[in-house]
Amino acid sequence: MGANLEEIVKMEQFPRALYGLIKVEAAKILNRTGHTSQSNYEAIEEGLRSENSEIFSRSLQAKEFFNNITDFDYFSNNLLHHVSYNTRCKIIKKLAHRLAGRNPQLAEEFFDGILSSYGVDRAMPILVACSKLFIKDVISKQKLVLSIGMVNLLYKRYPDLIVWYLKLSNPALNDPLERRIHHVKISEYKSFLPKLIRRNLSAFVEIYEMHSKNSLGVHLSRKQANRFAWNAKKYYLDKPNIFYKLLIPENISEEDMKIMFPKMLPDKIEDFNTNRMLQYLRQYPKAFSVSLLLKSYENVYGKSLLDEEKMVTAELMKILPAEERVRQAKIKTRKHDEDSIGGNDKFMWTSFLPANEVLPKIRERIAKTSDMFERKNLVSQMLFCCKVNEDDESLLEVLKYVQDRHRNEMSSFHHAFLVKIQSIYDTLHLNLDHWKILFEIIQSMYVKVKSSDFINVPMDFLETAVRFRLNNNLPPEPILKMMFFVLSRGYQSYWNVLTDYPEYERLCLLHFLRIAEQMEQESWNAIKTKTIPNLIMSIYRFNERHAKVNDLKIEFFSMRDYPWIFNELFEMLKENRQDFRLNALKTALKKNEIDIYNHLWPSEPDIATIDINTMNQLKKDPKRILSHWETYYDLCRKLNYNGAVHRFVRSLRWYNTIPIKFAERCVDGVLKGKNENLLVMLGSLVHGETFAKFIEPLLPTEKKIDMDEQSRQNSFSFLHKIPYGMEMANPPVPLELIGRLCEGDYLSSSLSALNNSCRRTSVTKVIPFAKHLCCQRVTVAKHGIRLIAMVTSLEELIEFLSISWKQQEHHSVRKVVFDKAKHLFRRMPSPSTWGLMKMIISTISEKEESLLLIWPFDLADVPNDYITEYLKIVLEMIDRLEGTSKEQTVKSYIISFLRSIDFAICNILPDEFLVELFRRYLFNETCNHANPAYVARALLINLYLETTGDNLDRRLDTFSKIFVDAVKSKWNMLDSTESPHYYPIRNAVRTLITEIVYTKMKPEARSLVIDRVMETFLSVLTHEDDAQCYLLLIYAQEWNRVKTPKEFATEIGKKLPELIEIYTPLFSYFIADALKDFLKHGHSDNFSSEYFFREFVETLSELGTVEASYTAAQVLFLFSKESGANCHLPVLRKLAKTEHPAIKSLVNHIQK
Repeated sequence: MGANLEEIVKMEQFPRALYGLIKVEAAKILNRTGHTSQSNYEAIEEGLRSENSEIFSRSLQAKEFFNNITDFDYFSNNLLHHVSYNTRCKIIKKLAHRLAGRNPQLAEEFFDGILSSYGVDRAMPILVACSKLFIKDVISKQKLVLSIGMVNLLYKRYPDLIVWYLKLSNPALNDPLERRIHHVKISEYKSFLPKLIRRNLSAFVEIYEMHSKNSLGVHLSRKQANRFAWNAKKYYLDKPNIFYKLLIPENISEEDMKIMFPKMLPDKIEDFNTNRMLQYLRQYPKAFSVSLLLKSYENVYGKSLLDEEKMVTAELMKILPAEERVRQAKIKTRKHDEDSIGGNDKFMWTSFLPANEVLPKIRERIAKTSDMFERKNLVSQMLFCCKVNEDDESLLEVLKYVQDRHRNEMSSFHHAFLVKIQSIYDTLHLNLDHWKILFEIIQSMYVKVKSSDFINVPMDFLETAVRFRLNNNLPPEPILKMMFFVLSRGYQSYWNVLTDYPEYERLCLLHFLRIAEQMEQESWNAIKTKTIPNLIMSIYRFNERHAKVNDLKIEFFSMRDYPWIFNELFEMLKENRQDFRLNALKTALKKNEIDIYNHLWPSEPDIATIDINTMNQLKKDPKRILSHWETYYDLCRKLNYNGAVHRFVRSLRWYNTIPIKFAERCVDGVLKGKNENLLVMLGSLVHGETFAKFIEPLLPTEKKIDMDEQSRQNSFSFLHKIPYGMEMANPPVPLELIGRLCEGDYLSSSLSALNNSCRRTSVTKVIPFAKHLCCQRVTVAKHGIRLIAMVTSLEELIEFLSISWKQQEHHSVRKVVFDKAKHLFRRMPSPSTWGLMKMIISTISEKEESLLLIWPFDLADVPNDYITEYLKIVLEMIDRLEGTSKEQTVKSYIISFLRSIDFAICNILPDEFLVELFRRYLFNETCNHANPAYVARALLINLYLETTGDNLDRRLDTFSKIFVDAVKSKWNMLDSTESPHYYPIRNAVRTLITEIVYTKMKPEARSLVIDRVMETFLSVLTHEDDAQCYLLLIYAQEWNRVKTPKEFATEIGKKLPELIEIYTPLFSYFIADALKDFLKHGHSDNFSSEYFFREFVETLSELGTVEASYTAAQVLFLFSKESGANCHLPVLRKLAKTEHPAIKSLVNHIQK
């Protein structure tokens, strides 16, 4: 063979369509055999640039080509800039695979190059080939959030790196003082975390523990759980509350549970839940569970659980010793009698008393009950009582009672009885006397089959009955006949019963075969169409299941031993060959009994579907496919949207006659039969160029659909399918053809094909085409912008978006440009992307009102370096819109803007910028709901002043200056547009000071803030200008100086004479009203509102002064109007003894 590529290709005259493919394959062969040359690499490079997926796929397999890539600039300029979007992504992934573990330095060069050219998303696949330090640095700088697939790949190479990455999700890192825009959510990796158990157990434990307050939902397989239990014992013994959920209960020994269980009790006794704690002990013996629970409770809380009536639940009663259970049952029933609670709740507790006491009473109640459902519930209680008391003799009495006294109940009673006894008892372990009665009950139901609804008898009960009879050497036939009846007439399609016991399962199937064979013809005819397929399928399932586990002890079925059933099947086929029940059976017979299958379906070729077996058959024996090509064609036509069918049809291209026959039939069906669905198959079958020529005459010539013509509905349906065929075409059809569909009313139908084809077409063709779309109508232009954003480089995209923003005028198109620019800045913050974003925000006008409906300026991903300028630009935008947009709209922008500033951002922003915001909006009070001052107050109080030390002093100085300037300039300014007597600044001052007083602050800051606010208030206002603010500040100052409600009441008592002197006694009601408000909202979280108020009023009333007693009475009066005064009767009685007429009159008025 020659060593020159051109000589090899020219040796044979290949079809033109195969020339590119042969050239690539020849170049690969020459490279593999050591005959490397520049022309070989150019041939592969040309193949990689091909839009034909077959040629590209073969070129992508050229290992030598990728192994010899050393220069990113050459690779980018000669390849990446020219190929399609899909090809670019695949080449980058291939390059990553070839570089991984071979040349990390080159991989890093390529990562940086692709990152700067196409962005972080396109560069990500290369990351796995880079060094560990480089990856760590990139993750930190770029704030990368790795996909679960990337985490799995990197863990194989750098497990320590992934452990470090996962620890970035630590909630403890979320310091409100520091801004974090790297959001690693551990919940995204919960499927990966269990993999750490094998190689990095300590890391798994650390990560799982750091997220223990959140429910991660990590699920361990049995193997992983066993490994964790074996290797992590010291962890789960030390902190069972965290790690218990990862354990299989059977893996926890009694000794381990003794250590773990006390640590699992809640810290607070009010959080203790008996039933929840019992769940941890459900697999242990009763005596052990009770002892451990009671001892642990007493050791942790210092009291006996059994002394807490509410803690003693039904679940606990079930496992208590008999004597204690009876004692607790009597306590429960006595309490219900005292509380006048009756009904089923009381009878439930009486069920825990001895059976000889309870059962007679229940029987008496049943005798007086006419309601069947009530009788059913009472019988259930009888069963429950017998179970709790472990009284087999009483159970036997109950069963006899049900058999004798309830034999004529409705069928639902008997069904419920069987279900209930199955749920209460492990019926398999009842004795022979019990089962004798149960057999008689079920036999009675079987005899009354038409009235007893027997086909709905619980199968699990019948299975247990069969097991019991087999375990006790009793003949199972009576029960098996009942099971056969249920299976053959019910809704079950699986006849495999007792599957956990193969010998029993086989025995049951044998009996079913025998019963079926021996049935009378009339009865058999009624069930055979259902019974035959299900019975045969169940036998095959039995064989297949036990063949998988290689169980040599089990004797498999041979269906040849039962020729009668195939005779019946043959007769069934004569009557109806299309019965849906036969579909699965045909597949099973073809797999297990091919000769019987061929006998039953002799004329049908062995074609049921198109799958991997069909593909293999096409490779091995294409002549067989050809001999049945019409059958395959019909199957492909029916399964037109199946992926396996698409692959099969594409594979037919490589054969001679078959694709021609398929194509001719498709063309005929499309043109003559008007079967538009065949366009999809045709698109997969022929060369893309050929398909384009075929569909071009079929494309619409007019842009609008004529709605008046009835035939247009069929025409549109036909044209609607053309884009689906375009998606299958390889190479893709010319973009101009898709562009013709975009021009008219067919855009919605062509969108999928538009995206699909642009992803597969060379970027050099897509960009001019997409720019052409940008010049079309609005709906088309938006898709053009999205296409360019998808395929072009970052530099080109920034330039394009900048030009588009300036040129496009429609708000809808501009919104797409804005969204793309925002996404670009979010993913790749840099001077260039910020410059684009800045330009766009700076030129937003009232035309973009729809863009601002949902506030688009989210700061979550804006880096700290840009945050201040970003907010300034947005604020300038709001100022610009203020003169042209509606007032309420602009206010909503301001509110969204202020709300976007969180604690960390507040600490980053320069003080002068925040001062500007407060000057503008802190006192910009309005009567309506869209009130920027409300948000500005929250920014001031909750963020700006939430600091300490010198920083707080400086910020309070700033606040004082803003406050004084605002009050001096606006205090007497009336705004009659809002209300005839509305002073905005006065309302704003009162609201601001009220919120400052009521806001919970750090203790070290609160006192300083309140004092400075009072000082500032008095520097420009008097106690008469706003009494409410003054009084609240006085109360807040007094509260800051004390620690308890009693001390606070004492200090207020001393202050009251001074306040009454300042305001005169005529103002005492207002003084009390302000005090009432402070008591409700202004105290510390260390005391409950009820406790704080009670302690304060009691102390105030005991001070003995008229001012204190009268104020206490007034506060009680004000509270009584809101919530009543019954809980303060002791204080009222004390005050009623006062001789002062005003106090006495007010107290009597409260107690009226």
